[in-house]
Amino acid sequence: MRNSWNEITARAEKFAIDWADASYEKGESQTFWTELLEVFGVNRKRAGGYFEYAVKLAGKKYGFIDMFLPGKLLIEQKSAGRDLGSAQGQALGYLDGLVDYDLPEAIVACDFQTFQILDLSTREVTSFALADLHKHVRHFGILIDEAPQKYEEQNPVNREAAERMAALHNVLANAGYVGHKLEILLVRLVFCLFAEDSNIFEANQFKNFVRNRTHDDGTDLGPRLNKLFEVLNTPLHERSSMLDEDIAAFPYINGGLFAETTVAADFDATLRLTLLQASKPDWSKVSPAIFGAMFQGVMDDKKRHDVGAHYTSEENILRVIKPLFLDDLYAEFEPLARRRVRTMQEKPEDARVRDRRLARLKEFHEKIATLNFLDPACGCGNFLVIAYRELRRLEHRVVAAMSEGTTLVDVRELLRVRVEQFHGMEIEEFPALIARTALWLTDHQMNREASAQLGMHYTRLPLSDGGDIHWSNALTQSWVDMFDPAQIDYIMGNPPFNGSRTMEKSQKAEVRTIAKGLKQAGFLDYVTAWYLLADRFLEKNPAIEVAFVSTNSISQGEQPSIFWPKLFSTGVHINFAHRTFRWSNGASGQAHVYCVIIGFARKSRPQKQIFDYPDVKGEPVLQLVDSINPYLVEGDEYVVSNRQTQISGQLSMSFGNMAADGGRLLFTAAQRDEFLEKEPAAEKWMKPCWDANALIQRQPRYCLWLVGISPTELKALPLVYERVAETQIIRAKSSRPALASIPHLFAQVTQSPDHRFLLIPRHSSESRRYIPMGFLEEGNVCTDACVAVQDASLSLFAILTSEMHMDWMRLVGGRLEGRYRYSKDVVYNNFVFPKTTPDQTADLERLGQAVLDARELYRNDSLATLYDDVLMPPELRKAHSAIDAYVDHLYRDEPFNGWDDRVKMLLDMHEVLEA
Repeated sequence: MRNSWNEITARAEKFAIDWADASYEKGESQTFWTELLEVFGVNRKRAGGYFEYAVKLAGKKYGFIDMFLPGKLLIEQKSAGRDLGSAQGQALGYLDGLVDYDLPEAIVACDFQTFQILDLSTREVTSFALADLHKHVRHFGILIDEAPQKYEEQNPVNREAAERMAALHNVLANAGYVGHKLEILLVRLVFCLFAEDSNIFEANQFKNFVRNRTHDDGTDLGPRLNKLFEVLNTPLHERSSMLDEDIAAFPYINGGLFAETTVAADFDATLRLTLLQASKPDWSKVSPAIFGAMFQGVMDDKKRHDVGAHYTSEENILRVIKPLFLDDLYAEFEPLARRRVRTMQEKPEDARVRDRRLARLKEFHEKIATLNFLDPACGCGNFLVIAYRELRRLEHRVVAAMSEGTTLVDVRELLRVRVEQFHGMEIEEFPALIARTALWLTDHQMNREASAQLGMHYTRLPLSDGGDIHWSNALTQSWVDMFDPAQIDYIMGNPPFNGSRTMEKSQKAEVRTIAKGLKQAGFLDYVTAWYLLADRFLEKNPAIEVAFVSTNSISQGEQPSIFWPKLFSTGVHINFAHRTFRWSNGASGQAHVYCVIIGFARKSRPQKQIFDYPDVKGEPVLQLVDSINPYLVEGDEYVVSNRQTQISGQLSMSFGNMAADGGRLLFTAAQRDEFLEKEPAAEKWMKPCWDANALIQRQPRYCLWLVGISPTELKALPLVYERVAETQIIRAKSSRPALASIPHLFAQVTQSPDHRFLLIPRHSSESRRYIPMGFLEEGNVCTDACVAVQDASLSLFAILTSEMHMDWMRLVGGRLEGRYRYSKDVVYNNFVFPKTTPDQTADLERLGQAVLDARELYRNDSLATLYDDVLMPPELRKAHSAIDAYVDHLYRDEPFNGWDDRVKMLLDMHEVLEA
């Protein structure tokens, strides 16, 4: 009886470890191949195998095949690093000297570390490393008279595979097979596809079951799948002896995955083919990313937005877990793993030293085997999966270090890190199911890695109950009721990204309930509820450390002053932070958001870490600091609040005028000209109207400014009257129907056309070093897309356009996606102006005018062009640089060491003024 593939795989893993250092052709080749044949249970002599088999070549010459199994394999062995392509050519030259019945089915070229197999029937070449031999044992199936199955091209599972499964989901859903039963089916199918590619099942066992044991038209596929699921949930000794042998051959899985009985799905020929096609990729290489991508693929866009679902890439997960716990664990482990390097004259490590080191390794192993992790918004489990994978990989190193110089006992007794240490909450049932399955599959992947590294094959079957994943709403159900705080060490995750203006009513109600007692809680993003609940959880166990991915808005604008003082009052400290970076992931329809990562706890780390991103799409730069404030820069735990007056006593700033007209009072230049052709008398009531885009493009819009118009005058302008009447209808149906009583006026008038004013866009591209701002003369009006300072001076303009003020804006101002959001109450009113003498004020006036003069040299170019960092003219760049240097000097003589040095000083000054 031949060995099972599982046994062959285990032997192949051990063989690869034993021969990892082999390199010399003549000295080791024959032993190498003798032992490799034994992996498959093949005795070389009994199988008729020959070393140095003589073959007559052209003329009177003879060649010698390194190893030959007639009718099966021809092997050409080389020393390590030799060209295997040439070896294949050499082997092909031997074929002419063989009789037909001895011709092999394949040629193997090998240099000990790499195998290259040429299938002579298909001319396909397969190459793989010795370390991956266990993954390719079926290519040697001819050794045990089992022809290797011709595989379709297999690639790692990727987005295409996820979308293929999503397509299967959608077709079944459209046919009426929906809800819980569909989600259960999809997760089970994913498990089966993974199982047959990773030696849980026999290779292609599930695909062959579908292909060979169901009808081509798919009509019996649903019931047959249900029967298979029933068998997978039944221990071998409890199965009926009457079972079809192909079903009976499947192993017992358990773990609850196949326990529930559901109504069978209806398939047709197309759906059956879709399922078979889904098996083409190599699912053993599945990444946790597949589950997030699948989740997003089967969830419609509205639902995904409603729950704030944003799949988290592995890169971003590692940005969380490394500073949260992983870096510290490795820092603790590495000294334990390193034995002292000794000279030849010194004695080997003595028993007492070795025993102490082993004891410390065992203590460390016990520590990581008892750590517990909670993700209170776990989605498809990506955080839990990556954290589990990394903890297991650390454990593998620990076990290897403990086993150094000894013979391993049963590996299952050494692998103690379990998925049961990982806990989660998820509001949707389907991703909760995926999360649990993802942990199972990752556990199997890690067992395979451990087998390869430790030289002992290990498969954990039947499955355990899996990770502790709760299908629940983390904002309405008590965390303490589900998890014992004393047992949790770390909380981590990527809570939903919904902003205060995009939340559903129910979500707003949840935040208000959790943030009860906080003023202006209605301005908080959804994610802040997780911060507040995590802080309450810390009351039960202050040793817990927390890290969340969040939208960067919680560290900008008005939000820091709303909820961070509450956290600080309970003893929370920010221990590490990733400043704003652009979100990237592997899911379909990537979420284009800008994020931060904040790690906090009630215990303050002596040295804190800030990861800054000079390029938000690039890699971070690490800065070690003593303290981190809510704006994620070095400094005291201090925030600035909305102010209604300017802190340094400067001129007041106002929002622009709000039209609320449905577009009836506003015109483009072309629309204005067309309107005035029909009603020339309306020109008296037309004014240039500037919004942010108009200013940046230097192309004004126009508006009907009907302040002071009499009823008689309005009646005499029928086209104007018509637009006013339409505005009245629009406002009457709006959320502010009282505005219908003044349909001819802007809904909110805060800026008068009777004065010169400085205009600043409320939103501007983050790619600009300076926000373009400019003066407008009397007779102009602006919209609420801008803010304005009436009768502003050139000196005020110079300071506001300086790098000092821009850095302050970037620190405390909000963001819209990545764009800067300038505000009067947070940015302008809290900016501490320098005190200036009359001479300094005059200098600022001169410098401000120089910027305007430089712009005027390029009057035909838009400000968008002039303030493009690549296109900015040298005259304008020089004028701005002069302002930057002068304004810096107004604050202090000592040069500033970058933007963070400036904002730290400004925050310190602000704190003094507010004291």
